[in-house]
Amino acid sequence: MTSRSAGATEHGLAVPTTRFIGRRTDLENVRRRLAESRLVTLTGVGGVGKTRLAVELARTLGRAFPDGVRLIDLSAVGEAGRVAQAAVTSLAVIDRSTSTPESKLIGHLAGRQMLLILDNCEHVADECSALVEEILEHTEQVRVLATSRRTLGVRGEHLYPVRPLDAVDAMHLLVDRAQATQPEFAVTEENQAAAARLCVRLDGLPLAIELAGTRLRSLSLQELAERLENRFDLLTGPGTRPRQRTLRAVMDWSHSLCSPRQRLLWARLSVFAGNFDLRAAEAVCAGDGLPRDEVLEELDQLVAQSVVVAEPAGSTVRFRLLETIRQYGRERLAEIGELDKLRESHLDHYLATAQKVAAGWATPGQRAGLLRLRSEHANLRAALDYALAEATGGRRALELVTALRQLWYADAYLGEGREWLDRVLAAPPFTETPEDRRARADALWVAAWVTLLQGDHARAAARIEECESLAEKPGPDRAAGYASALRGTSLLFRNLLPQAQAAYEQAAEVFRAIGDTEGLLWTLFQLAITASHQGDSARAERICRESIGLSEATGERLCRSYALWVLAFDTWRRGDARRAEQIVGEALAGHRDFHDAVGVALLIELAAWIADTRGEPTRSARFLSVADAVWESIGTRLTAFGPPLQEHRLACEASLRSRLDPAARKPVRFTSVHDAIDAVLHPDPEPSTAKSKDVLTGRERQIAQLLADGLSNREIAAKLVISPRTVDGHVERILAKLGFTSRTQVAVWVARNG
Repeated sequence: MTSRSAGATEHGLAVPTTRFIGRRTDLENVRRRLAESRLVTLTGVGGVGKTRLAVELARTLGRAFPDGVRLIDLSAVGEAGRVAQAAVTSLAVIDRSTSTPESKLIGHLAGRQMLLILDNCEHVADECSALVEEILEHTEQVRVLATSRRTLGVRGEHLYPVRPLDAVDAMHLLVDRAQATQPEFAVTEENQAAAARLCVRLDGLPLAIELAGTRLRSLSLQELAERLENRFDLLTGPGTRPRQRTLRAVMDWSHSLCSPRQRLLWARLSVFAGNFDLRAAEAVCAGDGLPRDEVLEELDQLVAQSVVVAEPAGSTVRFRLLETIRQYGRERLAEIGELDKLRESHLDHYLATAQKVAAGWATPGQRAGLLRLRSEHANLRAALDYALAEATGGRRALELVTALRQLWYADAYLGEGREWLDRVLAAPPFTETPEDRRARADALWVAAWVTLLQGDHARAAARIEECESLAEKPGPDRAAGYASALRGTSLLFRNLLPQAQAAYEQAAEVFRAIGDTEGLLWTLFQLAITASHQGDSARAERICRESIGLSEATGERLCRSYALWVLAFDTWRRGDARRAEQIVGEALAGHRDFHDAVGVALLIELAAWIADTRGEPTRSARFLSVADAVWESIGTRLTAFGPPLQEHRLACEASLRSRLDPAARKPVRFTSVHDAIDAVLHPDPEPSTAKSKDVLTGRERQIAQLLADGLSNREIAAKLVISPRTVDGHVERILAKLGFTSRTQVAVWVARNG
């Protein structure tokens, strides 16, 4: 698009002086909406580009409306009863009668076929609604396109939310606007990461990106990104409207349109990190000035005014604030003196949430609980940060990091869990009350567990020893039970099998005495693998059956999969490879509901050994490569789990070396644990039936290689400077052409075909 003078007009509209970037899908979608409805309202947060989209749309639709397209700017209308007059003035209606502006406007529009754009309706929404209803009722071929931060609520209104720009278009906009003042500006390999980070931190908001572009006259991309904590003073510009000249002015305008309770809720919602649900908003934000039973209504109004984004998430709805809006709300929260109070409330809520999930782990709610923790990951991090920073938060930090144990070792956060546990256990103060001792003892056994899974036996031993010293005596105690179980794990991993058996048996006795099903299930499958390593298959199978039965009786699923792993391992050792393979498949299917990389890697290792035993070396080699990729993703190896398992791995590798060319073993990368599971349960065809690389186009081969390198669709889009939707389409076609169902299969195919 060529820039033209700001004074030029086209179809009654001022022609923009800057290029229109992206939004092609939005343009097409809104055109379709206008064809279906006489009233379409573009909604969205201030600065997201509603007006710019409306103007661009109008310029492309001019010929569809014989009587023209007219934009009525309502931003300067500040008095009730002036909307119709503003429209009359904008349309240059000549009428010297004493009739009302509404009547003059309707008389002028009658019989015309035109498009009216009502721009900036939010502050006079009620009056706009009434006027639009009259227009639609008394004309037949007039259509209305409104832009507003809130809906008009008119019958027949079609809403179109204008979202922030995607990563690719945001980058293009930044470059375009920066080059307007600095023609030599370019995104290079050296500054590409900083540019992407800047666009992400600015939420893809066009206004913020345009203002940032002007700052690149005097700041580098890195310097600009580092200063965004002060974005409201940093991002200013020469905009044509006062409310568009600074980012703060845009936020101030939105804030002024909210009721006192909506402003209060906006400020309080800023305490959340990432997204949140209604339960959390009610628990954290209700209080002085905002009754709990009114939070939903006020939250709904903030969604209607484009302050809060509502996003469906399965069977529920989650909400979020764009980072710019959240920072503005955080400033208001500090101004009214509620920041510490809300962070306390936030910590209390998420501690209670995590403890509820932990208490219900060995129940049918196991999967839902883990999904809950996963969805609240950002908020849980924020709560831990506050608990560590708070002078009296030591015990709550210990309690929270303990309650999150399933997130650490049953999901994809093993390394992060280790970091949090180390930080919390190292943080003062640690007092000597019984409650403090109990909280620290619990955190210590969780820390020992995580470090054992990472193969750090020395650190784990120190954690176990301290935990035992703090455990309550005399009598059975949860911390003592876990300390004994984890001592057994440490002994197992060092191949001290009789001692490990004794420790597990002691732990099982404690857990039975105190009724701790979670602890008992984690102990039983480890006791079973110990028996198998000792050659006692009958005992191993008996314990596995007990564990599986207890899991099925309680609704627990993860330990059931681990018990199946042990059962499959022992079945394979007894010579029934076919039955062992079936059990592995059942166990992997059970792991689909979790992101437990450790369990998945152990199962895929076993699948490789079974395939080798069954005379399928190519399949075995492929499974070993997938297992290696899973181990690498979590920073540990099979060697951490003791010599007996490692001996089977080494035997398998020796067998494969004798039967396969070393080039057949190629590393693979995957994007999720689910992909790794699919690589075993739904493997790609053998080389004799696999598709040739010629089946893909050049662009598809390029994208397939990036998939094999582990890049996400969005990362591929940014690297190739194409839209994410285009990448989505390419990936779908690649999978269809190759007959695959997962990205891991593509990675294996690329490794074979080059």
